[in-house]
Amino acid sequence: MTSSNIVISRSRSSCQGLPGLFNRMRRDVFMPARAKQPVRSLTVGKLLSAVKPVPKHSLLLGQCKDGLPFLMQLVDQEIGAILISGDTACGKTHQLQVLVDSAMRLNAPHDLQVSILTHNTNEWRSFWSRAQQEKYLYQIKAWYEPGAEALIDGLVTLADARRDGQRDGASILLVLDDFNFVEELSYSAQVNLHWLLAYGAQSGIWIAAAIKSNYAESFRYWIDGFRTRILGSTKSKSNLDILSIGKSSYTDSLDPGFFQVWTGTNWLSYRLPLLGD
Repeated sequence: MTSSNIVISRSRSSCQGLPGLFNRMRRDVFMPARAKQPVRSLTVGKLLSAVKPVPKHSLLLGQCKDGLPFLMQLVDQEIGAILISGDTACGKTHQLQVLVDSAMRLNAPHDLQVSILTHNTNEWRSFWSRAQQEKYLYQIKAWYEPGAEALIDGLVTLADARRDGQRDGASILLVLDDFNFVEELSYSAQVNLHWLLAYGAQSGIWIAAAIKSNYAESFRYWIDGFRTRILGSTKSKSNLDILSIGKSSYTDSLDPGFFQVWTGTNWLSYRLPLLGD
């Protein structure tokens, strides 16, 4: 499976010069939106306050260098599973948290639910400490909990039902932090999760995972299942070649909190905002 070609909507900004419509993909899947704020360290809430109206199933990736919010819309199956990778301390978990924070701000609970698998649940504690956020949480589990495999099995059952036209409902964003722990799951759970990587988006189950770049070679089987790649600072050229699928990228110069996403013909850089209002 190859990476997805991501399309950026044009706007009068530093994000100009990006490719036009790719076959089978919508122009509004990934889009910079006009922002009123100058470039500075903004929060998710303040950055999104400039975005009106917002299409359903939208998430925030970050902020373009001229201040534009960079949105991703989970509508096209070609996006598939999303992999976030980079060296230690580049901001991978924070990128996942920006996605979740924005998902809860931009969507109604009946449109989008969030499930989280992580090794360190304390890093995500703030996402179930408020009543408003609890409405969005489908489940949150640690990789080592028995409930982790039950969560995966349940999502496969849901996907099968939706593929058979038996059940509709909210889209689900499945966040997989510390993805290297996937191999501690049982064989059947790994098979089910790999199936979700390939086919979950067809049933409205979207996966966003984060893994350290030094696992690139040993986790090649898993990494190849992700169609969309988001990369932070990665010093090793061999790891970068695997993670970027051979698309020339120069992420070794990125500062922590800065990422690049493949657009179809080139890489677009952006920075992460702070969480909260």
